[in-house]
Amino acid sequence: MNSVKLVKSKKYFRLTKNRKDLRNFPFITIDEKDSYDFDDAIFCYKIKKNLQWKLFVAVSDVSFYVKENSLLDKEALNRGTSIYFPCNVIPMLPEELSEDICSLLPNQDRLCIVCEMTLSKNGKLLHYLHYKAIIKSHARFTYSNVIKIWNGDKFLCNKFKKIKKNVLDLFFLNNILVQNKDLKKIILFNSDEPDFIFDSSFKIKRISLKKKNLAHNFIEYCMILANKSSALFIKENNVISLFRNHAYPISSKIKNFRRILKKFNLKLEGGNFPTFKNYLTLSDKIFNKPYKEIIELALLKSTKKAFYSEKNSGHFGLAEKFYTHFTSPIRRYSDLIVHRTIKFILFKKHHIKKYKKKFLYKKKFLYDFKNIKKIAKQCSISEKRADKAYKFFIDALKFDFIKNKIGHNFYGNISHITEFGFFVKINNIFLDGLVHVSRLTDDYYFYDKKKIFLKGKRFKKIFSIGDLVHVKIISIKNKNKMIHLSLI
Repeated sequence: MNSVKLVKSKKYFRLTKNRKDLRNFPFITIDEKDSYDFDDAIFCYKIKKNLQWKLFVAVSDVSFYVKENSLLDKEALNRGTSIYFPCNVIPMLPEELSEDICSLLPNQDRLCIVCEMTLSKNGKLLHYLHYKAIIKSHARFTYSNVIKIWNGDKFLCNKFKKIKKNVLDLFFLNNILVQNKDLKKIILFNSDEPDFIFDSSFKIKRISLKKKNLAHNFIEYCMILANKSSALFIKENNVISLFRNHAYPISSKIKNFRRILKKFNLKLEGGNFPTFKNYLTLSDKIFNKPYKEIIELALLKSTKKAFYSEKNSGHFGLAEKFYTHFTSPIRRYSDLIVHRTIKFILFKKHHIKKYKKKFLYKKKFLYDFKNIKKIAKQCSISEKRADKAYKFFIDALKFDFIKNKIGHNFYGNISHITEFGFFVKINNIFLDGLVHVSRLTDDYYFYDKKKIFLKGKRFKKIFSIGDLVHVKIISIKNKNKMIHLSLI
């Protein structure tokens, strides 16, 4: 692979000063078919001499355009994140930036921050390097197209024959990364998202699940490696910035989770302090099981939500000591802060090297603890607000779809049990409905909190989490978004 050279073109001198020219490197973007913006592009190659790999993750340099404390910056902080709805998006940044100038569109020169990583033949992160660059995406791929090329699809292989080798290199790197146990952990916390098929009147025709494939997992591997490298780079240089933390589950939550596992004859090893390896062992046991979704939902409920902080406390969900968000500055303000921090470090290092003396600057850090603490809190609040808005919108779509299903029969699995009844996740709709105890007229049922089931007093019939039941939709209460069911 040719060595990287600085951009020489006069046309790009102002924009690309001190940037490496990677425009000839065959970077590609891989996203969903309906994506609005493209934050990141990837490229890799094998180092034949020692069987190691080079992985480049190029991320749009949004911070070049969004200056600190500008009106644009203040509004971006206020929004905190883009919110993606089916067929629409509320962007954090103006569309001119998010969908054009900053988006890594094919065959367009774009300013980026690159995380260049060296990986062992077993997929272990050995070394990382950050720098400013200019790149050109050579093609825009969807996850399904990447899988088709990996499987030898003749049409797509011919269509992208100029970069087919590079796409196949990603396949070979993926085969290595899937063997890396440190990366396998991300699959545990993956959840399928609803996919809405609309008719011409924007009414839902049907609901399915967006199934994730190998290409989805591969891109997540690459982004996790880049995020981890960025957190390590910030920590190594001892500067103030944002970290992405995820707290260890509290003991009471672990106990409740184990009660649910017991219903499926499953165990979480590790005593009072189970490690992530214990959770991975459990994940392997439920792979392809019909109750997998219920167990994963219970697992998520047993853990706290990840958050941003000026202090690093580690990420339990990824089993990382240091973690941050670096790869999505178009849609997350936290990543924009991390980009500014990395560029500040690079700026200091460049001047120290150039003048061969200690770098003197009026700011020791780009941000102080007081400011970064406020930003961390705002980013965490914005994320919760976005999640709430997304869930509200998705549920509204589902309820609109289900209005015409009153009186219809469905199968579903019991997902949650309380003293007043049990909730059923309805198949093919992916909504929970309530079977109230008053509708269980064949017996008097009491709730066992320890064993988490409803049991009939006379006939001893038991309803447990995971049970498959046949139900009818009786009514829908729009005010509290409640679906009422009865057993068939």
